[in-house]
Amino acid sequence: MQKVRPTSSPAATNALLPRRVLTCLFACVFMSCATLAQTMSASNFTGRSAKNSAQGGQTSGGKGGAKGGPNGGQTGGQNGGRGGPPNGGGPETKTTSPATGKDPAIQWYATLERGLAEAKRTNKPILFVTGAPHCSGVSGMWCPGKKKIDDGWLTHNDIIEVAQKFVCIRLTSYESQSEAAFIEKLRGNPVNTAFAILTPQGEPALKVQGLGRGPSELFGDTADMVKQMNEVAAKYVATDVAQTPMLPVTLSAKLGLAVASADLQPLVLVVASDAAARAALEAKVAKLAWSKDFQGFFTYANAANTKSLVFTSATNNGAANTSSSNTTINPMTIDSVLIIEPDIFGAAGKIVAQISASDVDTQLSGAMKSARTNHVRMEKSREQLKRMALAQGIYFETGIPVSGKREAEDRAKYKQKLDARKKTL
Repeated sequence: MQKVRPTSSPAATNALLPRRVLTCLFACVFMSCATLAQTMSASNFTGRSAKNSAQGGQTSGGKGGAKGGPNGGQTGGQNGGRGGPPNGGGPETKTTSPATGKDPAIQWYATLERGLAEAKRTNKPILFVTGAPHCSGVSGMWCPGKKKIDDGWLTHNDIIEVAQKFVCIRLTSYESQSEAAFIEKLRGNPVNTAFAILTPQGEPALKVQGLGRGPSELFGDTADMVKQMNEVAAKYVATDVAQTPMLPVTLSAKLGLAVASADLQPLVLVVASDAAARAALEAKVAKLAWSKDFQGFFTYANAANTKSLVFTSATNNGAANTSSSNTTINPMTIDSVLIIEPDIFGAAGKIVAQISASDVDTQLSGAMKSARTNHVRMEKSREQLKRMALAQGIYFETGIPVSGKREAEDRAKYKQKLDARKKTL
């Protein structure tokens, strides 16, 4: 009898189909779920990484610069973000106003010629600083590096006190070729900010650890700075200190107005067409400038006339309204001493007193006391100045080309914006 191989019946086959389909479906679902789980895991990892990266960027750079604080700019720059001045904020981007007008201050020589002459005459060592009373083409505020030196070091009373044993020279960057050459020889980099302790002959008295951009490259803190400055001063015997020092004038009257605005001070301007008469008038003003009542509270300048200056009798939010009918150019230029309140940029100023040469002995002291009492120190930030400057067409021209790469780039960008805006007007 022939054996017949068993075969699946249609009913059996139909019964097996669902099992096979379910098995395949289950396998597919399992694989899909595994793939989906991997994808979601990777997605979550990427999301966390992006979030952490963003937080890290904020913490390391943006947050430090935007939030400010004592170490904001420095921390942001070091940890990967740009941070710091001039775009990231930081303590040096805002000018604050002291509570009273009685705070002690350093009276700076504003030219290398007069400062070095005074150091050699008195045999005093030199506290040397440079800075630009402008940033990115906008005047009225010291450059960030200089502002940081002031706020962190030079406003401390103990440093102001020990500075009396020194001739203090603070040069304005990018204004004099001979001064730039001196800085380059001293530092090797004629940038806008430099700092040094020098001998009476203008040679380094302390070794700098770095580029010579600030006191932190010489001193651990302000107490260390006072200690070492006292040690340097002790090496020299001061001479001819009874003689009144020369008037610490700026390089020009126009620059003096910008410096006064950056320092939040009135400008005292000696005007006389004859050089000998101007020198005699300066000597009288110098006696007041170096007295306890006025030392460190005014900026000084001299001029044969006032042709380079713009004066106004009206102000608008602290800025001179130089386009109004109140603006006058070239007021009476008889031999006299003018006390001028600079506008927010130092581009113009308001004359608050004009003392003729014949009345200086009897009236100037009272006029300076009044100006110091009534002077209101404006609070201004760098961003505020930039906005106002662009709206008013302010651009500060330097005496010599700007050598700092970043400053030159920032000036060029601002100038492009300014030119583009002028075309639309």
